[in-house]
Amino acid sequence: MRLLLIHQNFPGQFRQLAPYLAHLGHELVAICSHQRPVSFEGRLLRYDEPKSIQPPLPLGSGLWHDGLQRAERVAFLCQQLNNESWKPDRILAHSGWGETLGIKEIWPDIPQILWPELWILPEHGGHGLIPGKPSAGLEQKLQQLGRNSLTQQALSHAHSWVLPTIHQANSFPPVFQDSRLHVIHEGIDTSLACPNPDVSYEVRGIEITRSVPTITFVNRNLESLRGFDVFMRALVIVQREHPKVRAVIVGDSEEGYAGPHPSGRSWRDVMLEELQGQLDLERIHFLGRVSHPALIGLFQASWVHVYLSYPFILGWSLLEAMACGCCIVGSRGMPVQEVINDGVEGVLVPMGDPNKLAQKVLALFANPSMREQLGAAARKSALGWDQRVTLPKLTALVERGCDL
Repeated sequence: MRLLLIHQNFPGQFRQLAPYLAHLGHELVAICSHQRPVSFEGRLLRYDEPKSIQPPLPLGSGLWHDGLQRAERVAFLCQQLNNESWKPDRILAHSGWGETLGIKEIWPDIPQILWPELWILPEHGGHGLIPGKPSAGLEQKLQQLGRNSLTQQALSHAHSWVLPTIHQANSFPPVFQDSRLHVIHEGIDTSLACPNPDVSYEVRGIEITRSVPTITFVNRNLESLRGFDVFMRALVIVQREHPKVRAVIVGDSEEGYAGPHPSGRSWRDVMLEELQGQLDLERIHFLGRVSHPALIGLFQASWVHVYLSYPFILGWSLLEAMACGCCIVGSRGMPVQEVINDGVEGVLVPMGDPNKLAQKVLALFANPSMREQLGAAARKSALGWDQRVTLPKLTALVERGCDL
């Protein structure tokens, strides 16, 4: 079967699926817009990134300006493939950037399977939830309307769409809640993300073993939507009560999904200034982004892993931490409660309460048998999200022509 994979940041959501499909003997062609090296068993076509408009277009129209440029460039690459007598049997694509909008003009009969990820709601930007961040105003609502309209247009051309979690699927309006929607996660590799009591190596000058009580916090960006500010305030209490605990923090200091601090500064700088003199910085390690093997090692060495989030997408890092047998302290509510039951696979706390977070962490540091029990249950649950479970389901969807 010939498959066309489209993702501006390829491989993106196809990181596990693409090599799996290639291994099964499918012929793959992929399209992206970045220039980074990609390990890929297939032909990779690239297009130029859209040019930005200055000053920026208002109220979500900038997304459409960008998306239509991408649609045009992808369509011309598809036309090039068509002129070469290469025609896909299926098109697999992320819908978030408009890349698929012109493909029907070349291949009107080819089934498109899309990964739309989320229907954006005000709560997904933390509006009215993050302390100090007001409810979404007209400007934010119109921006979200622009993005959702782009998704809606893409789905109007699709035969099926895939969401990784029930929480993300439930964000979509009823019109998209039918047999075309499939909840299948991309999957994690639990043979790599697994417990390792003998873990020992160095990351940026820090020796990683299980001999030192370690608390970990991991996100793409250190931001309020993922509770970085709550974690840092809790860390003051944890350090005060536990003189040996080490905190290892992974993530960039870019603005993130909910935007920067109202001052425009990074949340890291703001929190370090707010908590100046209250933190022992010698026991806090900001690592920025790390390689995936290093991240797995951090999870394997962690005594307690903290994962906080207001309603949004579920990060792979939580599932991988669970697969490593981490003792998890998470935030109550979605998306965390889809994978963690309080007191079973981990412990849940209110999202905005640093004192309760700190007390739960300290209690777990003092109770190794409970940490082991929760970590073992987390590992067992994570096995259900393994790519050996999810990739056959995704492949069946791709190969099932008559049911699309």
